[in-house]
Amino acid sequence: MSKSILSVLVFFACSLAFPAQAQHLKRRPFLGVQIAPVSDSLAAVNQLGDGAGAMVVAIIPNSTAAALKLQPNDVIVSINKEAVRTANDVVAKARTFSTAAPVTVGVIRNKKRLTLKGKVKEMPREEDAAAEVLYDEVKTDHGYARLIAKKPKGKGKYPTVFFLQGYGCSSIDNLPPHDPQRRLMDGLVAKGYAVFKMDKPGAGDSQGSAPCTEIGYEEELAAFSVALKKLQTYDFVDTGNVFLFGHSLGANTAPVIAADTKVKGIIGYGVAGKPWYEYMLDVFREQRAEIGFDPVRIDEDMLVLGPLTYELLVGKKSAEDLAQDPKYKQHLEQSFEYDGKGHVFGRHYRFMQEIQNVPYHKTWRDADTNVLIIYGGADLPSISPHNSQLLVNALNTMRPGSAAYQFLPDTDHGFIKVGTKQDLMRLQQNGGFEAYVRDNFNPELVEMLDSWMKGIMQNQ
Repeated sequence: MSKSILSVLVFFACSLAFPAQAQHLKRRPFLGVQIAPVSDSLAAVNQLGDGAGAMVVAIIPNSTAAALKLQPNDVIVSINKEAVRTANDVVAKARTFSTAAPVTVGVIRNKKRLTLKGKVKEMPREEDAAAEVLYDEVKTDHGYARLIAKKPKGKGKYPTVFFLQGYGCSSIDNLPPHDPQRRLMDGLVAKGYAVFKMDKPGAGDSQGSAPCTEIGYEEELAAFSVALKKLQTYDFVDTGNVFLFGHSLGANTAPVIAADTKVKGIIGYGVAGKPWYEYMLDVFREQRAEIGFDPVRIDEDMLVLGPLTYELLVGKKSAEDLAQDPKYKQHLEQSFEYDGKGHVFGRHYRFMQEIQNVPYHKTWRDADTNVLIIYGGADLPSISPHNSQLLVNALNTMRPGSAAYQFLPDTDHGFIKVGTKQDLMRLQQNGGFEAYVRDNFNPELVEMLDSWMKGIMQNQ
């Protein structure tokens, strides 16, 4: 039986925050419990038969779960009188909560069935004793998205970094202090920068949009573009020194939004380095080779993956239509993580098609700014330094002297110092990587960004 753990709206906070300025967005509800499938031994002790329910692993302080007095090893069997059979049921039901609404949770504890009652608590806001935190919102095409700024204490104008996250839909609101994305942003604040971040439409507190997993890339781009314009209206932002930090897919987003709103510079980390269709072919061939796939098997797979990737991304055929071909269906499921419901790699297939629509090098040319591209030596998703160097060469062909390349040794796609790619794979395979991440953010990345940005500001 799987022992994977789900964290249901789990975040941490510390110290004092700026008062919220948003007028439309409400704080989302916060269950605050880590859950896992019911273990065989716990199912036997509580006579659960088929193991129905969800096992409580940990409780987050100041959460709804804490107020209800849930305990580790409780088995959740119902929420608001609706049966819970799996850990995913808890996640789904938590998404229907409303802050301050009554909630009833049925649990089995030491063979006894209990009913716990209380009210839903809201998600804590990000707080920091060493900085000021401002919660705001961005008006998007369909509603509002959460915008958060963190700045050094005190008045004045600060050079500013807008953090653009990668492909996924996870909220980046109130990340745990050990999270590497937060470590990077907090490191920049400590260096004297104001840092902005925005949850994607349909993620976190955002309202009005379809869930993030269902929206297209164009909607995401439009929201980030509006956010960039808005951040330049704050009185603490030095509008002549605004930088974009694009992580992974965020490095595709950065030049698109910079074409409309001039910025001092763009930093890309873990970039694709080429149009999306070509990058995906690299993922299926070169990334698999790095991981250790059989070369003969790679050749055989590419005979199918090549045309399949073209049909999906360039030919704009739907995943459903392509899955009608048994040969394609197998590779869609295995290589694209197709779920049979329109999603590849966790997002609607239209999202990837719209990434492909963006003219890659034209967007970089039109951004017309200084660029730093960084490759981490253990970055598997970005595959190799080659793509990063190709992009830098292309930029300097279009605008001589505008782009620089830097290599960050021993660092993976998520800013963690791991050693080589082989060391990374061993850590991931042997378990405990989550715990390793907590203590191994690479602070050299903060120093690298700070040095480059200060150099740009001083020289121009």
